[in-house]
Amino acid sequence: MSSIVDRPVQRRDRDPAFVLPPIGLWWPMLEGTLRREVLENLEAPLRVVVVRRIFELCELDPGTAPRTGVRLDENQRAYISGWMHAVDWT
Repeated sequence: MSSIVDRPVQRRDRDPAFVLPPIGLWWPMLEGTLRREVLENLEAPLRVVVVRRIFELCELDPGTAPRTGVRLDENQRAYISGWMHAVDWT
């Protein structure tokens, strides 16, 4: 099944060819500590360690991950918002 949320995100600030893997692949597998860090500020750039972990979870070479300026776009933030409503936090 395909939706807007499943599309990779274009990184427009530096390299227009850069894309993050689809969030539906890596968000459910991302460790709780990194997930909480992302949730603290969805608008903030992702730290290098988070981006590298995303690449590792998607079986991509983490050495090719960009080092700065990676942010979640509105579709990724919407996915996380929906995920938060679906998850039982107790």
